[in-house]
Parts: sequence; C-alpha cells; structure tokens
Amino acid sequence: MLSLQFKKINSKYELKKSFKIRKTVFCNEQKISEKIEFDNLDHLCDHYLIYDDKKAIATGRVRLKNKNSYKIERVAVLKEFRKLKIGSLLINEIVNIYKNNGDIDIILHSQVAVENFYKNLNFFSYGNVFFEDGISHIAMKYEK
Repeated sequence: MLSLQFKKINSKYELKKSFKIRKTVFCNEQKISEKIEFDNLDHLCDHYLIYDDKKAIATGRVRLKNKNSYKIERVAVLKEFRKLKIGSLLINEIVNIYKNNGDIDIILHSQVAVENFYKNLNFFSYGNVFFEDGISHIAMKYEK
C-alpha cells in the first residue's frame, strides 16, 4: 500500500530528487534533450514532489507566467508509479494552492498523448497543436 505525501521543495537536496525524476522521464524515456529539459527557468519556479514513504516518485513545477497566470510545467511520474493516480494527486494539490490567488489563470502545455488526463482534472484545450522538441503539445487552461 502506498503512503503518499505531497511536499513543496525547500532544499537543494529535494530539488536534486526532482531533477532526477525529470531526467529519467523526459531525457531517458522520451529522449528530450537535457538542454531543453533544464531550461534555466527552475530558479523562477516553485517545485513540488510526491513521496511514497521516503521515495520521491513524482514532481512538477509552477512558474508565474505573467501577473495573471501560473503555468504548471515539468510534470513527471516515475514509470512504476503511473496508472496509480499519482499524477492526479500532484496536479490537484498544485491547483489547490494556486486556484484561490485572485483572478489568476492556471495554464499548462500538455503533450497531446496525455491531453485527456488533464481534461479529467478540469483543464480544457485551446489553440492549435504545436511541437516542443518533436513532441506534439496543446495549450490547456484550468476551468475554475
């Protein structure tokens, strides 16, 4: 049985755990270049982890995009923990932090392959499909 904990990252040690998950999921599994994945924006973001007991298993970051919107980025769940609603827990916890910050939008760029995952969490698609490092994406916004 899983013993899950959502946590805002507040140390370099925890940030390294987040980076390790991202490297595993995006660089190793999806073949995204490290230069694109580690885009020099991490210092502008709030970072989050999901732990199973003491093992970091999922991560995401949130960046203030402009004065009216926060962007959820770099959402990654280790392969052996997918299909267990870990990603849903991560997104719901993040949304709960930011959705009450006044008249603010919560946006993200979803890989088209997981667009329905976000639709099930109250996000809707807008705009046209675009490509980031050869992977099709769609812009999405949280519907309050």
